[in-house]
Amino acid sequence: MYQMETISKTDLARRTHQVVDRVRRGEPIIVESYGQEQAVVMDAVDYRVLRAVGAYYGLPSHPAPANDPTLEPLGLSEREVEQVVREAGGMLQARWNRVIAAYMDGHINAGRAATLLGLSIYELDESFRRLEVPRRIGPETKEEAQAEADVAPTMLPR
Repeated sequence: MYQMETISKTDLARRTHQVVDRVRRGEPIIVESYGQEQAVVMDAVDYRVLRAVGAYYGLPSHPAPANDPTLEPLGLSEREVEQVVREAGGMLQARWNRVIAAYMDGHINAGRAATLLGLSIYELDESFRRLEVPRRIGPETKEEAQAEADVAPTMLPR
C-alpha cells in the first residue's frame, strides 16, 4: 500500500489543481478539518476498482477457474456487460463490478478486463498494484497468450 498525505480543507481549496494532478497519478490524499479526517480524494479508476473488489468479496462463495483449475474460463462479452449495466438501471459501477468479478474468478485476463473497462492494460495493472489486488501476470495457457496477442494492437496509440 502507499503512504497517504493529509491536507486541510483550506489547502485543498488553495491547491485544487495540484491535488487533482497528484491524485490522478495514483496518490490518494486525506482531507481533514480541525484534526478530523473528512474525506479521501483518490483516482477515479482506483475508486471504481476498490468498490468492485469490495463487491466481489461480498459475493457468496462460488466455483471459479481461479480456485478450481478443472473449470474452464467462460470469458465475458461486451454484450453480457451491457446487459448487466441495463439491469442495474445504467449504473456505471455495475460494469466495473461485473468485469472485475470475471477477472477475479479467472474467467477473463487483465487485458480483456482493461478492454471492457475502456482502459489500457497498464492503467488497470497499475491500479491493481497500488490497491494490492491479486494480479495474474502472464498467460497460463496457449489460448490466453493468443487472446492477449489479439488485444495488443488495440492498445497502441492511433
